Amino acid sequence: MAAQQKRLLTTEKSKLGKLEPAALANILRKEAAWATLPLEIRQHLYSLLPAPQTGEAAHDVEVNPLRTSYRPYIEEELGRWQEDLKNGLEAKQWRQDALQAGRDRMEGQYDGWKEAQREEFWGEKGEEGEAVENLKPEESVGGGDEHDEDGVGNSTGEDSK
Repeated sequence: MAAQQKRLLTTEKSKLGKLEPAALANILRKEAAWATLPLEIRQHLYSLLPAPQTGEAAHDVEVNPLRTSYRPYIEEELGRWQEDLKNGLEAKQWRQDALQAGRDRMEGQYDGWKEAQREEFWGEKGEEGEAVENLKPEESVGGGDEHDEDGVGNSTGEDSK
């Protein structure tokens, strides 16, 4: 891929990110846009779409998928891609950082943080691995003293009469 094309597809200041999503879809919907793609690319793009349902015709790589029932879904993804492009999520450095973060997670580098967050949100683990409540008695729902006539706690603190 030529450097100019790569910049067009990866730079957050790309003109493609500035187009209205419908305008980009209109450009790509043109037969000339689809026909210029090599057969292998068209086959790959169709492989990304769901397989046809039983009884439906097989994908035809000669037909632009934006002229099929997949059009609204493709347009939605184009809009997401444009947002990612504008936000710098298609840039080489961002992608490298994201891949490294994924490897780091797989290696367990964030397990300590994740465990601390879990304990803060769900409560500390006791000796047997059971959760220990972090709530103080006055923070519990209903305060523990307010009961309705049926003996069930009332979170508003008022009698339900």
